[in-house]
Amino acid sequence: MKSIPGVLLCTILILWPLIGAAAVPDKRRELATDAVRVLYDAGRQAMAERIAAISPALFRELEAASGLTIDFRPTVIPASDRSDFRGLGGRDADMAFALPERGQVVLDLSRFDVQPSFFRPVLKHEYVHLLLHRYIASEHLPRWLDEGIAQQLSDGLSEYLPGRSQMVLGEAFAADRVFPLSVLEKRFPGDAFGRQLAYEQSRSIVGYMVTRYGDDFLKALVAQMAGGKRLGKAFRTVSGIPLSDFEDDWRQRQMAPLSWMGLIAGHVYGLLFFLAALATLIGYARYRRRRRAYDAEEDDDDPQDSGR
Repeated sequence: MKSIPGVLLCTILILWPLIGAAAVPDKRRELATDAVRVLYDAGRQAMAERIAAISPALFRELEAASGLTIDFRPTVIPASDRSDFRGLGGRDADMAFALPERGQVVLDLSRFDVQPSFFRPVLKHEYVHLLLHRYIASEHLPRWLDEGIAQQLSDGLSEYLPGRSQMVLGEAFAADRVFPLSVLEKRFPGDAFGRQLAYEQSRSIVGYMVTRYGDDFLKALVAQMAGGKRLGKAFRTVSGIPLSDFEDDWRQRQMAPLSWMGLIAGHVYGLLFFLAALATLIGYARYRRRRRAYDAEEDDDDPQDSGR
């Protein structure tokens, strides 16, 4: 009998981290269709109806693009405000997140109230995560590929809302700060620059797969991985080359436009000195021309003055 309190305490400690992580709160109302289940707050019925209305079209688009069938019904939880979103497990820089193991998508509606045009592609992005994890074991799906495909199939958008408005991938290449893909296998960096770079890098490399091999490449790659192959074997089967060779090629392609910029940056002070010297020479040449013209006019005036 003395061991019962200890067992209960251990059970509570084990289950405590799971409490509040996108569970289904009792206060929410439910809108269920054949395609999707929406759990929403009382004042958000219009948004729930919109989610239910657009989801079938999003599913058809994703099935056509991925070659996979959506044979499950996702649960979407539109959080009304930031505190609600955080309570469900969301982070400040995110607009949404997916929980594939539960078939859930959580949206931060306060973000979409400000940027409504992001709503459809971000919801589609989260559906991609659910779809990929439905057919590919999570431990076999690298984070960069998961995010890269999701962005590729959702108009380039992700759930992450970076603090910096400008792109950082070019800056990272110029500074030799691009991540090896092996670093992005399990998780993305926690700092703002690193996380934004990881998303941009994932989108860029998956986009280059499509550019190099065609629109059906991702469909073939996903089919191989859904059949049980790890990424390395699946990629080689579809592309004919090792993934490491493709990564090197992608880096070289991305670096090419930056090579001249790097050359210029490395000689910036010499170029500035040369331009300053050139400007000085041009200015002196103009001065000499004006001086000669003035002296010629003086010579023409001298005979007339002496005749008087």
